[in-house]
Amino acid sequence: MLDGGNIKGNFIVDDTGKPLSTAQGNKPDIECDYGNFVLSVEVTLQSGQRQYEAEGEPVARHYGQMKQRTGKEAYCLFIAPTINPAALTHFYMLNQINNRYYGGKTQIVPLDLDQFRRLVECSYNSASRPLPADVRFFLDAAIKQVSIVEDENEWGERIQVCVDSWLAA
Repeated sequence: MLDGGNIKGNFIVDDTGKPLSTAQGNKPDIECDYGNFVLSVEVTLQSGQRQYEAEGEPVARHYGQMKQRTGKEAYCLFIAPTINPAALTHFYMLNQINNRYYGGKTQIVPLDLDQFRRLVECSYNSASRPLPADVRFFLDAAIKQVSIVEDENEWGERIQVCVDSWLAA
Protein backbone atom coordinates (compact mmCIF):
# COMPACT_ATOMS: atom_id res chain seq x y z
CA MET A 1 0.00 0.00 0.00
CA LEU A 2 2.79 2.43 0.84
CA ASP A 3 5.06 1.24 -1.97
CA GLY A 4 6.04 3.26 -5.02
CA GLY A 5 8.76 5.33 -3.40
CA ASN A 6 11.91 5.01 -1.37
CA ILE A 7 10.66 3.20 1.75
CA LYS A 8 13.01 2.82 4.72
CA GLY A 9 12.26 1.05 8.00
CA ASN A 10 14.26 2.44 10.91
CA PHE A 11 14.15 -0.76 12.96
CA ILE A 12 16.00 -4.06 13.14
CA VAL A 13 14.26 -7.18 11.81
CA ASP A 14 14.80 -10.88 12.45
CA ASP A 15 15.44 -13.52 9.75
CA THR A 16 11.74 -13.63 8.89
CA GLY A 17 11.39 -9.86 8.54
CA LYS A 18 9.61 -9.39 11.86
CA PRO A 19 10.68 -6.22 13.74
CA LEU A 20 12.79 -6.94 16.81
CA SER A 21 12.60 -3.42 18.20
CA THR A 22 11.21 0.02 17.59
CA ALA A 23 13.03 2.65 15.57
CA GLN A 24 16.10 4.36 16.94
CA GLY A 25 15.55 7.61 18.80
CA ASN A 26 14.73 10.74 16.79
CA LYS A 27 13.49 8.77 13.78
CA PRO A 28 10.06 7.64 12.64
CA ASP A 29 9.45 3.89 12.44
CA ILE A 30 9.16 4.08 8.64
CA GLU A 31 10.17 6.85 6.25
CA CYS A 32 8.58 7.02 2.79
CA ASP A 33 9.96 9.39 0.17
CA TYR A 34 7.68 9.73 -2.84
CA GLY A 35 9.67 12.39 -4.66
CA ASN A 36 7.43 15.40 -4.19
CA PHE A 37 6.31 14.51 -0.64
CA VAL A 38 7.40 12.41 2.32
CA LEU A 39 5.47 10.30 4.80
CA SER A 40 6.54 9.20 8.24
CA VAL A 41 4.78 6.16 9.65
CA GLU A 42 4.67 5.75 13.41
CA VAL A 43 3.39 2.50 14.89
CA THR A 44 2.70 1.71 18.52
CA LEU A 45 1.14 -1.03 20.61
CA GLN A 46 0.45 1.48 23.40
CA SER A 47 -3.15 2.16 24.32
CA GLY A 48 -4.96 4.20 26.91
CA GLN A 49 -3.45 7.33 28.43
CA ARG A 50 0.03 5.84 28.06
CA GLN A 51 -0.34 6.09 24.27
CA TYR A 52 -0.70 9.84 24.42
CA GLU A 53 2.08 10.22 27.00
CA ALA A 54 4.57 8.02 25.13
CA GLU A 55 3.74 8.90 21.53
CA GLY A 56 2.19 12.37 21.32
CA GLU A 57 5.31 14.50 21.36
CA PRO A 58 7.74 12.09 19.60
CA VAL A 59 5.37 11.52 16.66
CA ALA A 60 5.04 15.27 16.05
CA ARG A 61 8.78 15.83 16.57
CA HIS A 62 9.73 13.08 14.10
CA TYR A 63 7.28 14.59 11.62
CA GLY A 64 8.83 18.05 12.02
CA GLN A 65 12.39 16.73 11.77
CA MET A 66 11.58 14.84 8.59
CA LYS A 67 9.88 17.86 7.07
CA GLN A 68 12.85 20.08 7.91
CA ARG A 69 15.45 17.54 6.79
CA THR A 70 13.81 16.89 3.40
CA GLY A 71 12.36 20.33 2.64
CA LYS A 72 9.32 18.55 1.18
CA GLU A 73 5.65 18.55 2.05
CA ALA A 74 5.31 16.01 4.84
CA TYR A 75 2.59 13.77 6.24
CA CYS A 76 2.47 11.27 9.09
CA LEU A 77 0.39 8.16 9.68
CA PHE A 78 0.08 7.24 13.34
CA ILE A 79 -1.11 3.63 13.65
CA ALA A 80 -2.19 1.98 16.91
CA PRO A 81 -4.53 -0.86 17.92
CA THR A 82 -6.97 1.84 19.06
CA ILE A 83 -6.57 5.60 19.10
CA ASN A 84 -6.71 7.09 22.58
CA PRO A 85 -9.00 10.17 22.79
CA ALA A 86 -6.15 12.28 24.19
CA ALA A 87 -3.89 11.33 21.27
CA LEU A 88 -6.69 12.09 18.79
CA THR A 89 -7.20 15.51 20.42
CA HIS A 90 -3.46 16.21 20.41
CA PHE A 91 -3.05 15.49 16.70
CA TYR A 92 -6.27 17.35 15.85
CA MET A 93 -4.96 20.46 17.60
CA LEU A 94 -1.44 20.23 16.09
CA ASN A 95 -2.99 19.97 12.63
CA GLN A 96 -4.66 23.37 13.21
CA ILE A 97 -1.90 25.39 14.85
CA ASN A 98 0.91 27.01 12.91
CA ASN A 99 3.97 25.96 14.89
CA ARG A 100 7.59 26.70 13.88
CA TYR A 101 8.95 23.80 15.91
CA TYR A 102 7.07 21.30 13.75
CA GLY A 103 7.42 23.28 10.51
CA GLY A 104 3.94 24.84 10.51
CA LYS A 105 0.67 23.01 10.83
CA THR A 106 1.30 19.29 11.10
CA GLN A 107 -0.38 16.76 8.84
CA ILE A 108 -0.73 13.77 11.14
CA VAL A 109 -3.46 11.20 10.47
CA PRO A 110 -4.20 8.75 13.30
CA LEU A 111 -5.53 5.35 12.25
CA ASP A 112 -6.52 2.44 14.38
CA LEU A 113 -5.34 -0.99 13.27
CA ASP A 114 -8.70 -1.92 11.74
CA GLN A 115 -8.67 1.23 9.62
CA PHE A 116 -5.13 0.53 8.43
CA ARG A 117 -6.09 -3.06 7.60
CA ARG A 118 -9.01 -1.72 5.58
CA LEU A 119 -6.65 0.49 3.56
CA VAL A 120 -4.39 -2.50 2.90
CA GLU A 121 -7.38 -4.63 1.85
CA CYS A 122 -8.54 -1.90 -0.54
CA SER A 123 -5.03 -1.75 -1.99
CA TYR A 124 -4.94 -5.50 -2.48
CA ASN A 125 -8.42 -5.66 -4.03
CA SER A 126 -8.02 -2.60 -6.23
CA ALA A 127 -8.12 -3.11 -9.99
CA SER A 128 -4.83 -1.23 -10.23
CA ARG A 129 -1.90 -0.89 -7.88
CA PRO A 130 -2.21 2.26 -5.74
CA LEU A 131 0.22 5.00 -6.67
CA PRO A 132 1.85 7.58 -4.40
CA ALA A 133 -0.75 10.04 -5.72
CA ASP A 134 -3.49 7.77 -4.31
CA VAL A 135 -1.80 7.72 -0.90
CA ARG A 136 -1.47 11.49 -0.99
CA PHE A 137 -5.11 11.91 -2.02
CA PHE A 138 -6.18 9.91 1.05
CA LEU A 139 -3.88 11.89 3.37
CA ASP A 140 -5.05 15.23 1.95
CA ALA A 141 -8.70 14.19 2.30
CA ALA A 142 -8.23 13.18 5.95
CA ILE A 143 -6.29 16.37 6.80
CA LYS A 144 -8.82 18.58 5.01
CA GLN A 145 -11.50 17.35 7.40
CA VAL A 146 -9.75 19.09 10.32
CA SER A 147 -10.81 22.51 9.01
CA ILE A 148 -14.46 21.61 8.41
CA VAL A 149 -15.44 19.63 11.51
CA GLU A 150 -16.59 20.87 14.91
CA ASP A 151 -14.22 18.81 17.06
CA GLU A 152 -11.78 15.93 17.22
CA ASN A 153 -14.50 13.28 17.58
CA GLU A 154 -16.13 14.38 14.36
CA TRP A 155 -12.69 14.37 12.73
CA GLY A 156 -12.22 10.76 13.83
CA GLU A 157 -15.56 9.90 12.21
CA ARG A 158 -14.56 11.69 8.99
CA ILE A 159 -11.26 9.80 8.89
CA GLN A 160 -13.33 6.61 8.88
CA VAL A 161 -15.30 7.93 5.89
CA CYS A 162 -12.00 8.62 4.09
CA VAL A 163 -10.83 5.08 4.86
CA ASP A 164 -14.11 3.58 3.60
CA SER A 165 -14.01 5.55 0.35
CA TRP A 166 -10.30 5.14 -0.50
CA LEU A 167 -9.81 3.56 -3.92
CA ALA A 168 -13.59 3.12 -4.28
CA ALA A 169 -14.63 2.97 -7.90
